[in-house]
Amino acid sequence: MRIMRTIAVVLLCAWGGQYLLAMAAPQLIMEALHRAVGQRYAHNTLNVAPTPDASSRDVVRPSPDLIYAMCAYDLTDGPVAISAEVPSRYWSMQFYQMNTNHFAGFTNKGGGEARAGETLKVTLIGPEQRAADFFATVVQSPTNRGVMLLRASAIGDANATRVALRNSTCEAVATNNQRGEL
Repeated sequence: MRIMRTIAVVLLCAWGGQYLLAMAAPQLIMEALHRAVGQRYAHNTLNVAPTPDASSRDVVRPSPDLIYAMCAYDLTDGPVAISAEVPSRYWSMQFYQMNTNHFAGFTNKGGGEARAGETLKVTLIGPEQRAADFFATVVQSPTNRGVMLLRASAIGDANATRVALRNSTCEAVATNNQRGEL
């Protein structure tokens, strides 16, 4: 009987530990990423990464066929304005909250409409702000901190794609511009 009780306690602890790890790991991973990007580049700025190789790990399992740009955002002091040139080949803008949950995204062929050649302007606001108070396309983050990731195809004219990403921006909206005009 004592062995059965010991086995039950071990199994219960293993199940509980696995559950806690599954709940904590995504948050810990994003905290480390957010801190590293903030220390290396600064929050609320867009940073275009070099073409990934076998040693690249800023993005989990990066593809050498894509060029990545990342903005670790912090909406504590107000919204962030994102302006992104959309190239003709594959392109996406994805938003992740601090537990790694994806909450919004755009592609160059979003909603059946082609965006290639356009500049997509997004105002990213925090959970306490009202979308009606801002212009442009508004994305409301469920948390004040997170990551916005741009991915674009490096196949074909990678230089044009890299220029489009470098011409894109992620920056805090000026405090005197309460309506988030871009």
